[in-house]
Amino acid sequence: MLASIGLIAFAMLAAVPLVGRLGDRAGWVLALAPLAAFVHFLAHMPTVAGGGVVTSSLAWVPALGVELAFRLDGLSLLFALLITGIGTLIVLYAGAYLSDHHHLGRFHAYLLGFMAAMLGLVLADDLIAMFVFWELTSVCSFLLIAFQHDKAESRRAALQALLITGGGGLALLAGLILLGSVGGSWQFSGLSGEAIAEHALYPAILALVLIGAFTKSAQLPFHLWLPNAMAAPTPVSAYLHSATMVKAGVYLLARLNPALGGSTSWGTILITVGAATALVGAVLAIRQTDLKRVLAYTTVTVLGQLVMLLGTNTHYGLQAFAIYLVAHAFYKAALFMAVGAIDHATGTRQIALLGGLIRHMPLTGFAVALAAFSNAGLPPFFGFIAKEFKYAGLIELGVAGGVTTAVMILTNALLLTAAGLVFVRAFLGREGRYPQPPHEVSLPMWLGPMLLAIGGFVFGAFNNLAEVWLIDAAVQAVSRATVPVNLYLWGGVTPALLASLLTVALGVFFYLQRTRLRRRLSLWRVLWRVSGDRIWDRLLKRVFVFAGGVADRFQHGSLRQHISALVLAIAGCALIGLFASTGDGLAWPQATSPINLAAALGCVLAVAGAAAAAVSPGRVALVATLGASGLGMALFFLAARAPDVAITQLMVETLTVIFLALVLRRLPPTRLVGSRKPAAKRFHAVVAIVIGAVVAAMMLTTVSQPLPGDIARWYLDNSLPGGHGANVVNVILVDFRALDTLGEILVVGLAGLAAAGLLAGGDRPDTPTRGATAGSADFGSVLLRQGILPLSALLALVALMLLWRGHNLPGGGFIGGLVAASAAVLVALAFGTTRARALLRVPPLAMLAGGLGVAACAGLVGLFHGGPFLAGHWIFPAGLALGTPLLFDLGVFLTVLGAVLHVLLGVLERED
Repeated sequence: MLASIGLIAFAMLAAVPLVGRLGDRAGWVLALAPLAAFVHFLAHMPTVAGGGVVTSSLAWVPALGVELAFRLDGLSLLFALLITGIGTLIVLYAGAYLSDHHHLGRFHAYLLGFMAAMLGLVLADDLIAMFVFWELTSVCSFLLIAFQHDKAESRRAALQALLITGGGGLALLAGLILLGSVGGSWQFSGLSGEAIAEHALYPAILALVLIGAFTKSAQLPFHLWLPNAMAAPTPVSAYLHSATMVKAGVYLLARLNPALGGSTSWGTILITVGAATALVGAVLAIRQTDLKRVLAYTTVTVLGQLVMLLGTNTHYGLQAFAIYLVAHAFYKAALFMAVGAIDHATGTRQIALLGGLIRHMPLTGFAVALAAFSNAGLPPFFGFIAKEFKYAGLIELGVAGGVTTAVMILTNALLLTAAGLVFVRAFLGREGRYPQPPHEVSLPMWLGPMLLAIGGFVFGAFNNLAEVWLIDAAVQAVSRATVPVNLYLWGGVTPALLASLLTVALGVFFYLQRTRLRRRLSLWRVLWRVSGDRIWDRLLKRVFVFAGGVADRFQHGSLRQHISALVLAIAGCALIGLFASTGDGLAWPQATSPINLAAALGCVLAVAGAAAAAVSPGRVALVATLGASGLGMALFFLAARAPDVAITQLMVETLTVIFLALVLRRLPPTRLVGSRKPAAKRFHAVVAIVIGAVVAAMMLTTVSQPLPGDIARWYLDNSLPGGHGANVVNVILVDFRALDTLGEILVVGLAGLAAAGLLAGGDRPDTPTRGATAGSADFGSVLLRQGILPLSALLALVALMLLWRGHNLPGGGFIGGLVAASAAVLVALAFGTTRARALLRVPPLAMLAGGLGVAACAGLVGLFHGGPFLAGHWIFPAGLALGTPLLFDLGVFLTVLGAVLHVLLGVLERED
């Protein structure tokens, strides 16, 4: 299962370069990834249909009990097949629909990223892992909805969707944390429904989870984001509104039904909210004149009906839920893609301008006819079976089901009317007034609608296939007890059949009287004045006004005041924490080593440098005093028998001084800023002393407290036998805690890229500067220039030596990278960056990227050998220990070297 997600994620990464090479034909290649995942899940169908479950897991945060646990049961298999199957058709469709768009590769990447996130969401068994995928779907949907970011409508819709679903995600996170704590497990499969129902926190859990699910699945009053998301390109609408994002909330409710669904409040809330959502969506759908918005509001209706069916918790209701889930995914994806084809072929989606399209688009028209019949709930389509079971499930509720059945009949009748608008009005009758001559669309644009529409017919006519292989297992996964599943087209003359006949009659009547119906609805002006969009805009405006007022009050432009307030707040919180955690146990830490002269000199130099920096009036003096303070710290580390840290500190200070000198000399002279009043200076001194004293107290308190276990002794005992290195510091960095180091060098690389961009100051000069051709004027001495080359060569050799021996002696990739960067910077200062780049032969940016790639590849070796990511793997040619930690250290070396040189050489090239 993880391989399927990874394969789609890999296709996402390859989308942009692949489209750049193949153009719109890249869709056929990219579609292979979801197709392979679809086949993979099909292979598991016999196991799941037989009542089995497929599981896999990968440790993620073992200390917190969080793991990437995946579980394939009937419900997750159903969703996985819809996501990958419809996703394959959408990828093909998007390649043709956006064939002439200059950002087609980016769109494919967003779409495949969303697909991978949605697949992870439905397969995840761990609560926290599911939430991570949940939020990834929100982010990816934001990118998809805002794809046409040059349009204000798209930007507004994307922000609205992100804020509503993101706000619901925060509530869901709190609910999941409470759920895991109360339910006795952090996995869905291990939750105890009895323990949750009897706990005092059950109402809070229920409220938080329902808010998260309702915002995601556009339930009233959070429904307004879904129709506005129609600003996205049609492939997005077809995918998000049929099988994926809007179904995520419904999936979560279904997944938690065994754990939370035993209470009256669960059923009451779901049926009430679902009924209200379905009714509002159906009424608003009939008022629309754009085919795409008609389908959007009918999606709101269907989502409300699905929530209603879950709330019933009856045998027929749960069967109807699973059937309708599949039927709606089939016909809604087909209809959305067909509407996009109509827009593509005619230049419009306005109902009033359409008609007679069956003569120009026969293939698309045939697909729309089949999908519309399933949407209308006509036999022998799968939608008809879903409608029959919906009525049977609601009728099982008794007296309470009467009102909900009436709502379901009314909304289904309006859905039939909407199906008539999509097919009868657009494809039959007299010729429409098209903005452009209509034509049949290409194969990728009608293939998807055709296959899905035929699928709705096949599953209806041969419903035993769906029952045996999909519906039965899905229903058992959703229900709290075993439910007998039996799908049928003809169940005799039943109340459900009578309700279906009434639905068809009402639907035909509404369609024939659609103009009068719209006119009557428009008379209810009081209702239409209450606009969710209008309320949303006013709310957002108030939030921005409030935020602006707060910013105007506190963002006064004085950096000293900001720092003073921040420092005092940090000091206050730290003191509260210190006294609250230590109480009477506050004690002076025990000395672990005697004071020596070198350490004392280092401390004196560091303190003197810092004090001098505080009173230095000029920039050069400031750089020099800060450098002196850093050198004092390096001396202290050396005296404390930490040579690795000392060398790193020395090299960082050296390069920092060079960097600051290069940057500050380019800045214009400034007058002395800040208050000259003695009171202000005394206040600043007090603030500095307070934060210094508080930090010192925190450090002393920390080292005085006993730590559980002896991690230092464990590292010392395992460094040589486990990591094959005598330098414990380096073994920790590249083996035991290599994942931390990978994150750190990624930050180094990103910081280098950001700093280089900020310091570039615009485009590169048209003519080479002195810094590029001749180096700095301060290195004009012939004697100095002649000594630079051998010194740089020596430093380069030292850097390689530090890299090679770092696993057993002081050194390592980070230190070696800094030393090598110093060598290259010396050459650049003396002879210009052109000479330095020629000697390097590889651009710094390529070094940076290559270093990150090498480090990541070193981690993959462990996976290939059956271990965790970044686990060390060793070989011993001629008794010499060579392993992936050394390869990882090489990646660190290249990343640090590339990042530092990318910044410094860029600054030097702008030196006049």
